[in-house]
Amino acid sequence: MEDNSQAAVPYRVLKVQVTMDHHIDSLTAILGAGGVKSGTSVTAYDPGFDGGNLSAGLAVLPHTTQQISDLVRYCQSVRLSLVPQGGRTGLSGAARSTEGQLILMMQAMANIIAIDAVSHTVIVEAGCTLEALEMAVRQHGLTCGIDLGARGTATIGGMIATNAGGQEAFRFGPMRQRVLGLEVVLPDGRVMGDLTQVIKANGGYDVKQLFIGSEGTLGIITRACLRLAPYEGQAITGLVAIDSLDNAIRLFRRLEAQTKGRLLRAELMSAGHVQVSVKDHGEVALGRFAQHKDCVIFEFTDPVVLEEELGQALEEGLIADALICKNEKERATIWKIREDWAVDRAFPDGLWFDISVPLASLKRYIDGLSVRLKSLNPAFQLFHIGHMGDGNLHITVNAEFPVSDHYQAVSKLVYEDLATYGGFFSAEHGIGLEKQDALRDQSDPVRLALMQEIKRLIDPMGIMNPGKVLG
Repeated sequence: MEDNSQAAVPYRVLKVQVTMDHHIDSLTAILGAGGVKSGTSVTAYDPGFDGGNLSAGLAVLPHTTQQISDLVRYCQSVRLSLVPQGGRTGLSGAARSTEGQLILMMQAMANIIAIDAVSHTVIVEAGCTLEALEMAVRQHGLTCGIDLGARGTATIGGMIATNAGGQEAFRFGPMRQRVLGLEVVLPDGRVMGDLTQVIKANGGYDVKQLFIGSEGTLGIITRACLRLAPYEGQAITGLVAIDSLDNAIRLFRRLEAQTKGRLLRAELMSAGHVQVSVKDHGEVALGRFAQHKDCVIFEFTDPVVLEEELGQALEEGLIADALICKNEKERATIWKIREDWAVDRAFPDGLWFDISVPLASLKRYIDGLSVRLKSLNPAFQLFHIGHMGDGNLHITVNAEFPVSDHYQAVSKLVYEDLATYGGFFSAEHGIGLEKQDALRDQSDPVRLALMQEIKRLIDPMGIMNPGKVLG
C-alpha cells in the first residue's frame, strides 16, 4: 500500500548539514564582511518587543535584492532556515529566532526609490521605516495613509508582511489596501517583480496578495509600490470621557459624516488604561477622565466643527467630559497616554489579545467579556485600547499576580463570542507563534488546508520563517 503519511504535514524542515563557521564564511562571500554579524555583534542590536528575536546569534544585512536572491539560494542548498526581521515591533512572535537559524535584517535596504506626486504613489525598499517614509512624502503634500505607535521603528516590509492596520485603517484600510505592487524573493531564490503602480491591474490571480500578511513564511519582500493620499494638515485633537460606548459610536459616526471637516482618528481607551497611564506619567490633570467608563481620542481637521460637535454632545449627554488640545504639547501628552503601554509596566505578566469586533456589537462584546472574566476569577482586570473606527481592540487581562498560566482559559473566553458577532481573533498583529492554536480552532478547515497547501507549494523545504503561522 502506498504510504501517504506525509500528506497532512504542511512542510518539512531538514537538518542543517554544515557548521555555523562554514556558514559565516559562505555568507561573507555573498554579502561582504560588513554584511554578516555573529555573537555579540548580533545581541548588541535592540531585540525589540520579543527577547527571543535575536536568539539565533547569526544575522545578515543585505543591501540589494540580488544579494538576497543569492543568499536564499545558498540557504536552500544547505537547508538553513531564514527568519526575516523588520523593526522587530511585532507582538505575536513572528520574528523570534532560535539557534541554528539565520536572521535576515532589512535595515540596510531602506531607500525611497521614487515618489510620484502626480499619481500619488511611492516605490520604497522594505527596510525603510514608516516615519522616514511619511516625512519624505509629506514634502510633496502627501501621506502614507497609515499610522501606528511604532512608526519610528516599524519597517514597510514588516508592515506588509503582517498586514499592519493602525489608526487610520477605517479611512484607508490596512497595508493590504495600500499596496499596489511588490518585489519578492521566493524560497528558491527567484525574484517575483510585480511593482505595478496602478490600482486597476487585472492579470488573473493577484499573487502578490499571498505575501501580504504571510509573516515571512512564503518569501522576502524587498520593494513595494504603495498608494499615497493627500495630507490634510495638522489635526485638532480632542479627548472625551464617556459612560456609554454606544453613545461614543454615535458621536464617531456623526463626526465621520461631517462635511465641514474630516475625522482622522478615533482611538478608544478603557478607564483603567487611562488611570494607570495618568499615574505613570504624572498627568494628574487628566485623572478626571478616568472616572468614567471609557475615553476616546478624536482627531479632526476643523477646530471650530470639533468644538461645536463636542459641545453639542455634552449638552445631549452623549459624552461626560471633553478637552480640546490647545497646543502640540497637550496633544503629545494625550497620545502618550494612548501609546506608551504603561499597563504593561504596571502588570508585566499579563495576557494580551488583538481582536476585531463589528461596531454594532462592540459594547455587548466588552460587557460580556468582563462578566465572563470575573466569573473565571474575580481578581482579573480587563484593560482595552483600540481603533474604534474599525472595531479593533487590544485587550490585556491582568491581576495583582502573574496570570500567564491562565492563558488557555482566558483566551477561550476572549474568543468565545467573536464568530457569533462576525469578528475575528487576530486583527493587525498577525499569527506568529502566539496565535497558532486560535488559528486552528477559529479558522474554516478548508481555508486552513489551502494555507498549508500554499506553504508546501511555495516553500517545500520549509526554510522561510519555519514554525510561524502554521506551526
